[in-house]
Amino acid sequence: MNTIGIAHNLDRPRIRKLLLIGLFASILTGVGDFLLGYADSTAGGSVAARVMAGAPNLTDWQMIAGSLLGFFGIFLEGLACFAIYRLMADAAPKYAHLYRAGIFGYIWLAPVGCHLNVGILNLAYHYLLRADAALAARAANLLFFGFSLPIYLLLVLFWLPMMLVQFKAFSKGLTPYPKQAKWFCVLIGAVLALVLSAIFGPDTALGAGIGTMFLSFGNAFMFGGLLLTLPDQAQFTAFESALPRPAQEKR
Repeated sequence: MNTIGIAHNLDRPRIRKLLLIGLFASILTGVGDFLLGYADSTAGGSVAARVMAGAPNLTDWQMIAGSLLGFFGIFLEGLACFAIYRLMADAAPKYAHLYRAGIFGYIWLAPVGCHLNVGILNLAYHYLLRADAALAARAANLLFFGFSLPIYLLLVLFWLPMMLVQFKAFSKGLTPYPKQAKWFCVLIGAVLALVLSAIFGPDTALGAGIGTMFLSFGNAFMFGGLLLTLPDQAQFTAFESALPRPAQEKR
């Protein structure tokens, strides 16, 4: 299997370091998401206008700082996902290849195409709305459907297989973790954030801020859970010893 220069995939100290980076990156991204969402929503007409419903009440520094924090944080999240790639690489190389392709897609699309552009679109809509409401609505539709939505859909094609193979690898015992660790996944954390958003009210500043950070909350839940339950070195060694002979001979 092509390990792209990563030798000794089950190197526990490196996996732990990557999980720590992922947790830090998720918190960083979460702060950026919260800044981009923390504003009372205004009534919107079109789909695009509803997506940017909080833009009129966002400050310039919120949109700029929120965009940049998420830009750096999401890039680090993508790199940290190599911890999960390492966990499954020896026992499930086919899953690992698919997961690794998802990481490259995530790093390529998510930081700029799916986060930084949110801040840019909100900033543009914020100022256009002051000049001409009809022009702002038209521009919002063109920008959202012409640029943002195609990138979001493409990202899902990379990201969803990542989530599926991660869940399957953990649930089948193809990592040193106990099978129950399959529940430390982004989707469960994201749902928890959306429930909190609904409780506080999605049109309130707090509810909107929490709702905007649902994916970063999910990533923090995943990285934090895997870090807290990281098996000790003895469990890693036992898992490696039980691998088929060809996987052991790579070392």
